[in-house]
Amino acid sequence: MPPTLKKDWRFYAGMTAMVLAVVMPLCALVVPMLGLSTTQSALLAGVLLAGGPEVLCILAVALLGKDTFRYFTHRVMTALRRAVIDQPASKARYYTGLVVILLSWLPAYIYAYSPTLMPGGDARIYVLAAMDLAFVVSVFLMGGEFWEKVRRIFVYEGRI
Repeated sequence: MPPTLKKDWRFYAGMTAMVLAVVMPLCALVVPMLGLSTTQSALLAGVLLAGGPEVLCILAVALLGKDTFRYFTHRVMTALRRAVIDQPASKARYYTGLVVILLSWLPAYIYAYSPTLMPGGDARIYVLAAMDLAFVVSVFLMGGEFWEKVRRIFVYEGRI
């Protein structure tokens, strides 16, 4: 049951802080394009990834109240879990995720064994970041069945 929501300035400010906490890490992808020095880029990316979202979540809890914050985060996580993890993946979705996960490893192997084939400079970072993002997306594409298969690798069950 939702808590009593009093929609005043604190509610809107808290919701804004919560949305910014989710969006802020995505802004770190733009940092390399700003032309800052390496130190400044690392500091700014660190704040956008690690410091800022936590501070904004604490601010959201302070503005919304603990019960309202828990209610909204529970609703979002439940909806995400229902849509991605609990929903059985179709055969096409599973094989698409499998192809994406296998292709996402390709740039790492090229970079490890033949770095001259990879583009130089900042383009290399973008290729490797896209590889990591593709890996994460593919795991969610394959659904809960994939997680169960991975879990079974690490559990000794004796004879089947």
